[in-house]
Amino acid sequence: MRSVFYWLTCSIVAVVCIKAAATPSMDQTAMTAAVPTDLLNTTQDPVRAMVLGIGIMAVAYTYRRVWQNFGFAREE
Repeated sequence: MRSVFYWLTCSIVAVVCIKAAATPSMDQTAMTAAVPTDLLNTTQDPVRAMVLGIGIMAVAYTYRRVWQNFGFAREE
């Protein structure tokens, strides 16, 4: 049961971070208006947000596997 809560919590954190990364802030929109589009990075914010979510889940998976390999977690 702890595994279910662990993955649910990790998924919620990833979704919250994805939404936060995909939403441009006021500072970012003001900065991009002053900079020519040639100088901006070509990676779109939704792509960065998805990569962030995948990274969070990869770290969660790695952490869980290490925790299990050292015998700290017992599956019930």
